[in-house]
Amino acid sequence: MFAWFRSSGEILRANVASAAELFERSIFASPCQPENEFEVWHENACDIRWTHAILLYHWLSQTEPGWSPTAQLYARKSEDLFQGIKRVKRYSVAAEVWKSPAHINFNSIIFAGKPSRPVWNTQEVPLGRWLEEMHPIFKAELDAILEEPGDVFGQLMQLDPSREHLATPGGWDTLRIVRYHHWYDIFCQLAPETCELIKTRPEINECKFMNVNYVRLNPGTHLKPHYGNGPRLSAHLSVKAPEPMKAALTVADQRRLWVEGEAIVFDDTYPHMVSHWGEQPRYVILVWFCHPCDGGNPHNQTCPSE
Repeated sequence: MFAWFRSSGEILRANVASAAELFERSIFASPCQPENEFEVWHENACDIRWTHAILLYHWLSQTEPGWSPTAQLYARKSEDLFQGIKRVKRYSVAAEVWKSPAHINFNSIIFAGKPSRPVWNTQEVPLGRWLEEMHPIFKAELDAILEEPGDVFGQLMQLDPSREHLATPGGWDTLRIVRYHHWYDIFCQLAPETCELIKTRPEINECKFMNVNYVRLNPGTHLKPHYGNGPRLSAHLSVKAPEPMKAALTVADQRRLWVEGEAIVFDDTYPHMVSHWGEQPRYVILVWFCHPCDGGNPHNQTCPSE
C-alpha cells in the first residue's frame, strides 16, 4: 500500500509520511466517520483507512530521532485517530483491550470478549508444542534440500513464486508448502515427512485460512509493520537460526527472538514486523491456523477463558 524501501534497503520516510497523510485524508473524504452505520463503514473499507493511518503515524513517531516536534506531531495524530476509531459502536468491546495504537487488532473484533494477546504462550497451544517436537524432522529435510547442488530451494521458489512486498527487496523469500489447501507437490516429493506431518494437524487442515510456508530471512532484512487478516493465529518455527540474538519478531509492543527449535505463536492481526541484524540467513516455517475461539471450523482446539 506504500513504497517503503529503495532497492538498497533504505527506508523512504517521506513516502511513509505521505502514505500516512493520504490514509488520513481519505477518512475525511469518504463516509468513514465513527458514528456512521457499520454497513457504510464496511463498504468503504473504513477500517483499512483508519488502521493504516494509525499504524503509519505510530511507527513514524516511534522511529523519529529524539522527541522532536515532528515526532510529537506524529504521536498526536496517531493518538487522535486511535481515540476516534474507538468510538465505532461495532468496536466497543474490542476497544476495551486496545491499550495503545500498537494494540489494535482484528481478531479482537471478530472474537469480541474473548482473550486477545499479541503473543501466546507456546506451551499452552498444542500446535506450538507440536512444531517444536517435530523440529528435528523438519530441519533434516530442509538441510537435505539446501545441501543439494544448484540452489534447489531457489529453484522451488521460482517454479511457484509467491511474493509479499513487505520487506527489503530480496530479503524475505517465500516457499509454499500448502496455501488454502493447495499443496506444492514438488516440494512434498523432496520433503515427504514434512508434508505428511503437517497433514495430521486439524488446526491447519480443517481451517479455511490455512497456510504453511518456508520463509528465508536474509541478512539485513526488515519487514515493515503490517496487519494480517483474521480469523486466524500464526506460528513461526525457527528451523535454522544460526545467530539466535540477531533476528526478532515484534508484535504490538512485544519482541521475541527467533531461536532455533523454538516456536513463536502470535496474533498477526496485531501490527507486527521483523528485523535481521546478523550475517547468515534464517529459515522459518510460517503457519496460519485456526484461532482457538473460531467456532466455524472443526479444528479441535479449546478457546481459553482468559
